[in-house]
Amino acid sequence: MTIQQVLYVLEISSRNSVSQAAQRLYLSQSALSQQLRRLEEELGYSLFSRTASGLQLTPEGRNFCEQAAPVAERWTEFCKAVQKYPKPEHLRLRLGLGSRVYSNDLFPKIAAYFESKPEIEVAFLTEAGQDVVDALRRGELDLALDRLPAEEPPQDSGDFFSCPLIRERQCVLLSHKDPRSRHSSLSFRDLQGCTMISGLEDSAEDRSMKSTLRKYHISVNRIYRSDGIETNMRLVRDGMGIALGPASFSEHYNVAAVPLEPETWISLQFICLNSALKNAEIRHFRDYLLDFCQSEPAPPEQTEKPT
Repeated sequence: MTIQQVLYVLEISSRNSVSQAAQRLYLSQSALSQQLRRLEEELGYSLFSRTASGLQLTPEGRNFCEQAAPVAERWTEFCKAVQKYPKPEHLRLRLGLGSRVYSNDLFPKIAAYFESKPEIEVAFLTEAGQDVVDALRRGELDLALDRLPAEEPPQDSGDFFSCPLIRERQCVLLSHKDPRSRHSSLSFRDLQGCTMISGLEDSAEDRSMKSTLRKYHISVNRIYRSDGIETNMRLVRDGMGIALGPASFSEHYNVAAVPLEPETWISLQFICLNSALKNAEIRHFRDYLLDFCQSEPAPPEQTEKPT
């Protein structure tokens, strides 16, 4: 148990909501939920129960918060007493996180990094299908962990820096009940006449899908669109259509993933403006991710083909 986890529980209790507490704490909802689960596993009991009006403390949870309140107050007094010098201004970072961050279990490593960096205030932006390059250019993001869109930044512009973190085989994502889920591979021709599932009109995901359809002269039956990856994957699971995505989506979203032929590889990238690399913390974070990702088993080397 850590003092930070104790403070997290008190914040959730005061708002009866993990999502609202996460916003107040500048954490993602999944990161805060994970911290809560870890604490409850260590304690051996649940602190909250879910009701129609939101989260409510269990009897054990009420006792925990009653005991924790004076600890938190004393902790605040302690911090004020030992911090005699003005604290440096916090560095604020806005990170765009693509779905591949979660399907590859990279987010816990990211959360652990910023947990050890209290001087950094971080906001995670996870809008599905966002055009991270455009958001970086407009100054809405400081860096992004996502795939590059179909139309990559001009190589001669010199504005952007990107480096691959995790490479994955591109697959057709479909329901486990779909007979094609038992195939060893599918070709682009097999997509002819299918119902596709994609992001909102003109989103980065949607443009990438359209680029693939044009490249291979594929005509589809219809397209379902959503700005949420969970909704898209539920449509896939329910057999409403198919999507294109990485192999890691299979286990994470409980869908079938059949590799595409010819082989197509897409990378989760670290992306930022070149000017952002002047910031030492951004460089340290990049190096931290590269060290971790390069220590993981890498897929066979293949020529990456943009889609």
